[in-house]
Amino acid sequence: MPGGMGRGRGCGRRQRRVISFIQPCLLVMLHRGDAHGYSLLNGLGEFGFDLSELDPSLVYRALREMEGAGLVTSEWADESLGPQRRVYHITPQGEAYLAEWAADLRRTQRQIDQLLAAYEQVARPRPAAELRARQANHTS
Repeated sequence: MPGGMGRGRGCGRRQRRVISFIQPCLLVMLHRGDAHGYSLLNGLGEFGFDLSELDPSLVYRALREMEGAGLVTSEWADESLGPQRRVYHITPQGEAYLAEWAADLRRTQRQIDQLLAAYEQVARPRPAAELRARQANHTS
């Protein structure tokens, strides 16, 4: 996918992949409108994430990385009730990054579709007569 955002310390390969995929999902949600981290976390279910297994720290790490890269900005919300929360906004750079991701995913989807089509051609069951003929040719 588009160029990585750097490696986090102590972040395993699987976590890195999850963060890399979380980023465009978060950007899609922020493209729709500004949001708090908690609402972004809950919104990831739309993209197939199992929220009961998703470590919230991965979402906040992704948001910090994207903020450091200039893809999002954040500010403290002025809410009188409860603790202060950060509100995240997508930047023009974040919009461009999201468009790049979408284009790359379309290319990858075409490649996957071509691979599956080729596989289905070779993996389809062969008629019994064809199999017997092949076996006869190999034993002769």
